[in-house]
Amino acid sequence: MMRPNFLVAIAGAFVIGLPPLLEASTSAYTQRPAIEISQPPPPPNAPPPNGTRPGGGLEPENPACSALNDDLQALIPIENPVLTTTAYPTILFYVPFGAEEVEYGEFSLLLWPNEEMRLYRTRFLLPESPGVVSVTIPEIPTNALAEGQIYRWYFQLYCAEGNGTQPDLTLHGAIQRVASTPERTQQIQMGSPNIWYDALTHVANGLQTSPQDNQLQAQWQELLALIEADAAADAAFVGPVLMLDE
Repeated sequence: MMRPNFLVAIAGAFVIGLPPLLEASTSAYTQRPAIEISQPPPPPNAPPPNGTRPGGGLEPENPACSALNDDLQALIPIENPVLTTTAYPTILFYVPFGAEEVEYGEFSLLLWPNEEMRLYRTRFLLPESPGVVSVTIPEIPTNALAEGQIYRWYFQLYCAEGNGTQPDLTLHGAIQRVASTPERTQQIQMGSPNIWYDALTHVANGLQTSPQDNQLQAQWQELLALIEADAAADAAFVGPVLMLDE
């Protein structure tokens, strides 16, 4: 398959094309206690654990991308609920290989639990270089997440050396939208894991404009330590994936 010749990555620098959720903090670093995940109890119909790394029977027996496949990771906790307050959230992933190793990817967002209603689906190309990439739900009313509802997303990669008939690598996760409140807004601004999707995106946006901010760096490292995303902690932000179907 022919791929457009494009360059969307700036390797080795903290650059990320994420739509800001909140104004980034650029204050000097002050010592803060270590953060912990303190989530509400799972609802009775909570989805199963998130597939934040490849495996779980969703890939072919011999995935084709590279020896770094096991480092591929969705940057969210494994256990649900994982929350957002926005109708059009951003999801971050650590991808350890560049565009030349992946023919294309697919991202889908479905209504849980039956997954019979698809809100959004797109094909995409990866940035040229390895690093932290983002997928943002486009701001179209039919794509909007409803408060209180749980959704399931799938992030699937078709490797350049694969057979192209099924995805070679699959990550999946749940997302639940909750109402925005002053308390939750404060949690997001502090980089608290309670509203995970928004907090992680908020910190990433802040590092885009202020990569030397010690407080933002500490928040980023603390959040990724909670999900054991060691490879992503020092990786470059290489921008959003390139949507092909919009």
